[in-house]
Amino acid sequence: MIGRILDIATAKLVQVRGASMDPAFPDGSWVVVNRRAYRWPNKPQRFDVVRFEDPVTPGRWFLKRVVGLPDEEVSLEDGQLKINGSEIPEPHVPDSESPTSDHSWWPCTNEYVLLGDNRAASTDSRKFGTVSLGAITGKVTRRLR
Repeated sequence: MIGRILDIATAKLVQVRGASMDPAFPDGSWVVVNRRAYRWPNKPQRFDVVRFEDPVTPGRWFLKRVVGLPDEEVSLEDGQLKINGSEIPEPHVPDSESPTSDHSWWPCTNEYVLLGDNRAASTDSRKFGTVSLGAITGKVTRRLR
């Protein structure tokens, strides 16, 4: 979840709330979000950390990592990310991360699979499904502290 926000030209300074992105973005840390990162023709890439509006609760914002891109078969099997059947290493996920239940997604054009790094403490695509490009409002470009 995201706490306080301060506008700075084309960027937002956002304070992280919650443990879903530990250890890369711990609770209370500040990040810079580039609000123009995904203007046409640029689109999110795998492992970008993005800011987006909760598809279930309008006005609520999240930071999550892009793990699945449009037109891919994306799955979590025993905690292992697979894209089109091939295992994809996730260096940002803690080694101690325990496996979660299995999930599969088939994002359509302009849809993405977004997961928290700390899967045990994250509300993400495992709960609300894929996220449309239109709901993604920026890319985290830097952690300040």
